[in-house]
Amino acid sequence: MRHRHLSPAGLVRQPGWDQWLADVLGLTDYSHRATGALLALCLLVASALGAAVSAVARRVARLGRETVRKGIAAGRPSDVRQLEHRLAGALRRMLPRALRRGRVPVAIDLHRRPYYGAHDRTAGVTGAQAENGTNRFWSYATAASLLPGHRHTPAVTAVGPDDTLTEVVERLLAQVNWSGIGVRYVLLDRAFCAVGVINALVKRNMRFIIPLVRRGSAGRFFGRGCRGWYEYTLRARRRAEGTATVRVAVVPDTGHALVFACSAGWCTAPQVALVYGRRFGIESSYRQLGECLAVTTGRDVVYRLLLVGVSLLIRSWWVEAPGTTLNLWRWELILDFTADTEHQHTTQTGTPQTHTTEMT
Repeated sequence: MRHRHLSPAGLVRQPGWDQWLADVLGLTDYSHRATGALLALCLLVASALGAAVSAVARRVARLGRETVRKGIAAGRPSDVRQLEHRLAGALRRMLPRALRRGRVPVAIDLHRRPYYGAHDRTAGVTGAQAENGTNRFWSYATAASLLPGHRHTPAVTAVGPDDTLTEVVERLLAQVNWSGIGVRYVLLDRAFCAVGVINALVKRNMRFIIPLVRRGSAGRFFGRGCRGWYEYTLRARRRAEGTATVRVAVVPDTGHALVFACSAGWCTAPQVALVYGRRFGIESSYRQLGECLAVTTGRDVVYRLLLVGVSLLIRSWWVEAPGTTLNLWRWELILDFTADTEHQHTTQTGTPQTHTTEMT
């Protein structure tokens, strides 16, 4: 039996993504003209274009930018954790059965979007190492599956200035567990090399690999000629946080050594380095997130997380689309939705008059 193949436009329009997005995000009708589906349509087209929602409101929905802004604000929750719960439910619906059949590797990392405003008057902005001309960022953490062909992002959370890395990891792992994905092991960035994070993973009985930070007595693992397995105890800067004992895998490399803090269950040190190389799949997801992310100058943490969530949903649709690129997916989405809007507007107002200019 031959399988039915759909064009990219057919994949975009077949399930009615605008109404589906309005339902999962809880966008209700703001008025008889500003319906939830139209508000979701503005979010989709703005994300595909990488533009502001206010810039596409008139062209896409035939509504004023202030009407669209108020409609979206009325439909979304006011608490960031409530929005994370809605986004987790939407991302869960996009997961294929292949991710639920067995245990899959998962990567966790931080993603930062630069902020150039006055950080002392903006809640939710975090500080970090200077990058792109600023040391203040809107920060998000995600968990991504590393199964080839199904690199979905089932969990996302906003990171505030008062959040600890342990709290961030706990929230992400809770969302991954709720999505129904079994975790084979977790790969984390060196920023997560902390006692609280390691103890949280051990408590959940999860295997993990984290690059060890060269600090204090851990510096001996980076010396020349060091290789193999070692035992090491990390101590937190605050005594109340306690300690964490890990296995250290040292793998010689050109010019320097690769040093990882690991859980039990890994066979050889070179295997640890090879497995950790798969983590960089989450970096590709961040690049793809930026390709379909709507922009805003607003300082609302919830609204910014909403835009990030819509971008992740578009990426999830594309991951399961056979034989398409993300750019093709974006432009098919733009052309198809705007063509439908133009057709509806022409049907309501009649055929537009054509103006000709006579040359004299």
